Amino acid sequence: MLGFTLLPAIAAVSPLLVLPFLARVAGPGGWASAIAGEAVGTFAAIAIGYGWSAIGPALISIARDDAHRAELYRESLVIRIAIAVLALPVMGIACWLIASPGSQWLSVLMGTQGALIALSFTWYSAGVGDPRAIVVYDAVPRLFAAAASALLIANFGFVELYPLAGIAVTLVGTFFFTARILRRNPGPWPRARDLPRLFRSGAPVALNDAALGAYSSIPAPLVNVTSPVIPAAGFASADKMLKLGQFLPLTLANALQAWIAEASGAARGRRMRLAIASHAGFGLLGCAVLTLAGPWVSALLFGAEAAAGIDVLLAMGIVFAFFSLRTSLSRHVLFAAGQATTVMRATLWSSAIGVPVMVALALIFGPVGAAAGYAFTEVAATVLLVRRSWRALRSVERAQ
Repeated sequence: MLGFTLLPAIAAVSPLLVLPFLARVAGPGGWASAIAGEAVGTFAAIAIGYGWSAIGPALISIARDDAHRAELYRESLVIRIAIAVLALPVMGIACWLIASPGSQWLSVLMGTQGALIALSFTWYSAGVGDPRAIVVYDAVPRLFAAAASALLIANFGFVELYPLAGIAVTLVGTFFFTARILRRNPGPWPRARDLPRLFRSGAPVALNDAALGAYSSIPAPLVNVTSPVIPAAGFASADKMLKLGQFLPLTLANALQAWIAEASGAARGRRMRLAIASHAGFGLLGCAVLTLAGPWVSALLFGAEAAAGIDVLLAMGIVFAFFSLRTSLSRHVLFAAGQATTVMRATLWSSAIGVPVMVALALIFGPVGAAAGYAFTEVAATVLLVRRSWRALRSVERAQ
């Protein structure tokens, strides 16, 4: 638990070392453009990842041996790199178009940093229950890169250095981890004729993640192009605080993944219930902290001009609470039960309804409307999973 939560969580919040400098040096327009570009990059990352970060830990945890795990990892690399070649140029153009004048390159680089996270190896380490690789190849380098970027931005004002450092950490860390794993477990790479099968097998989870990415990545760019600079900067701060916080339920899910898979029957069911309860409680705690402390913390971190309002933060807190619960329902129960299609359908339905609601509310009420639409979509996506999760849980408990 400590290995999968404490150190990776420190790395996840390491941007707080540099983002206060970036927000002040870039100004409200540059700050809002940076977060909007990062949101577009996050959506691109979901497309590039093709569901591996979601279902990959479960597949790795139940793989028959290390050779099979390496085979799955090679398949994931081929799929993700192939999509990245197509997705990154489109993402770059989108980031350029939504940026404020003078902040285009910052937006593009922030998007690239966010997109390349999809090439990371951390989901594999979660599946084998080994947090040490995450610490060595990702968490510690990311922490040092953020600290160095903060020092250089504060002294020289080159805000693009932060995303460049993040890109380097992802690519270098993933390269060395991949070389180690594949050298220990050599085997054939997927052939061209295998690609259709691989894309078909990952389609349900990939479509689910794409729908999820649509409603989680739209708010920041939407507000950046429909609201004045100062309100957009405040929304960007709230969105960034939410995204930083969302890493914590994901690390908790990773920590519990292999632990749940170790048991069977009623014992596995009890562990699933404990995981769901932990995520629900964690979500409520995060909602309270984000709502009550968010206005003061955002002003302290990002400056008075980029401070987030409590109305926006309340909606973001609701998003966090239901995101935490939905993460456990999906990863610990439904994915493990082979019901990825159920998760996909729930996300598609909630996105089909929620995204238009989000856009309409943003046009009428501005940033608080976008946040309310975001919360509505996350609540709908979670509620649609509850009944099927309960059935799957009862089925696990009855199995021998």
